[in-house]
Order: sequence, then C-alpha cells, then structure tokens
Amino acid sequence: MKEQTDERIERGEPGRPRQPWGARILAPLAFFAAATALVLVVNRALDGGSEAATTTPPPATVATETSATGTGADGENVPRRERQFHRIRPGDTLEAVANRYETTVDDLLRLNPNIEPNNLSPGQRIRVR
Repeated sequence: MKEQTDERIERGEPGRPRQPWGARILAPLAFFAAATALVLVVNRALDGGSEAATTTPPPATVATETSATGTGADGENVPRRERQFHRIRPGDTLEAVANRYETTVDDLLRLNPNIEPNNLSPGQRIRVR
C-alpha cells in the first residue's frame, strides 16, 4: 500500500492511473490531421472540385473577318483582318473581357454600341479589337 502512495505522489496525480505518452501525442495529431482533411474537402467542394476553377481559361475568340476596312474604337479605319471578337461565357463581365484583351471597358462599349453591359448573354459575340 505504501508503494502505491509513493508512486502517486511522484506522478503528482492523486488517484489517476498514468497514461502512455503515445496517446498524449497521437490524439492531438490525429485531430489536427482530421481537421486539415476536412478543410481540404470543403475547399475543393467550394472550388467546384477541379483544377480548372483556379486557372483562367484562354480567351474564346471567334474567327476574324476578311474584308477591306472598318472603323476602329477611335474612329479610324482598321483592316477587318485585324478585328477580333470574343464569345461571352457564363460569368463573363465586360471588365473581365477587357482585362483579358488588355483594353478598357470604354473601348469595348465604343466597339459594341448595341450591347447592354449589365446583361451579357452566354454565346453573345462582342468585338474586342
């Protein structure tokens, strides 16, 4: 009986059996691993589950026309073979299209006077150059 009392005093835990050190380390590690896996699964689900969600797809361009000349954004004549068009995709905005083609929203509006900037439809064709 005296041996048990001496052992409890040395451990500093009256009445509690000693736990193995492995359980003290592995339990928090297992919790951390499970929490990390959960965060990764939720993040992947919110991104649509594909790598394509993080990369910007190449611009959707339409074949350019081949005719003599046309009028550019500044009112100057531009050969039609230099004209470039973009097919609107779901989620596209004029600002995103302008950034993709290194131009401005104002230039896009001048090139496309009949478009409604806040109501773009997927499949709609707009001129970008």
